[in-house]
Amino acid sequence: MGKPRAPKDTYSSLCISPSYTLASVESPENAWHYTSAAGLVSILTRHKLWATSAAYMNDKDEINAGRLALRRAIKSREPAVEQWQLDQLSAIGVTRPGNPHDLFLLCASSDGDALTLWRSYGIGSEAEYAIDLDPSIALLPIQQDASQRHPEPAPPGWGDDAIEHDNEGRPFLSYDPDHAYTYGGLWSEVEYLKPTNTAAARELEQLLSTMKRPTHNRRVMPFNLDYLAGPDPTANFKHPGFTDEREVRATWTVQPWWRFVLYRPGRFGATPYIEVATSESVEGHQDREQQNFIRPEHVERLPIRAVRIGPTRAAADAKKSLRMLLDSNGYGAVDIEQSSTPYR
Repeated sequence: MGKPRAPKDTYSSLCISPSYTLASVESPENAWHYTSAAGLVSILTRHKLWATSAAYMNDKDEINAGRLALRRAIKSREPAVEQWQLDQLSAIGVTRPGNPHDLFLLCASSDGDALTLWRSYGIGSEAEYAIDLDPSIALLPIQQDASQRHPEPAPPGWGDDAIEHDNEGRPFLSYDPDHAYTYGGLWSEVEYLKPTNTAAARELEQLLSTMKRPTHNRRVMPFNLDYLAGPDPTANFKHPGFTDEREVRATWTVQPWWRFVLYRPGRFGATPYIEVATSESVEGHQDREQQNFIRPEHVERLPIRAVRIGPTRAAADAKKSLRMLLDSNGYGAVDIEQSSTPYR
């Protein structure tokens, strides 16, 4: 898409709120990405990370847990939340289930030496690893396919929502459905929805503050970019059963899917994912900032500050081989740390 568009409906005017800020998001200081030895070798040699579709996470309630929390917050505010506000919340999708298939997650932790994660993210090998990524440096989706048009034959219904009609009833394309566009990439701390957590109530309050009361019998739809065109902010809400992970995450949406999405075998079948990386030397820097993606030939070294070796009986050998691996792939300045967890 050339630019984010509001969904088609009967609303006749827009209340644009470009200053909307997600109430629940806090930028983390650390993003420790846990991985196996095989994952580490791939990351360091290819300079790429994988962000997986939210529909294929271990948490089956990804995205929808946050939407449910918002709906409960709305219910607790009734009748203080007026009907015109409910109409606008419905228009941006807050009162409907989320779509985890449209969101890609890169998960990490604020804790770089967590036993829960050594157990969960390793594969029982002699050593697992945690990579300390710098959250202040943007990671961008990699465009895999730069073709002029979508795959042929076109997927069923491809571009149907781009067709509108002028006053004479003649069809025209309101946007190019093959134009590459991505949104997201900011690291955020996950909010665990314990009974005492007020994140959903704060998010609802922030949403309500952006709304404009309709006047002169005209219906008004708020334009909140996070909900209409980008990663759903409720992606940062999670079931409290995962609290021990102390998760931080970066999220992306990509359009169209066929330019960015790859597939790998997984527990739940063919698993969609995107590759993300960083680059500081892309020609046409301003255009890159507007598109918010990069091509494979522009990939540079990842913003890695340190690598921690997990609990292992072969710490000395693991450290030596890791130093060689880092140095041979341009990460000579990256520190090596060792887990202090007495797990075996």
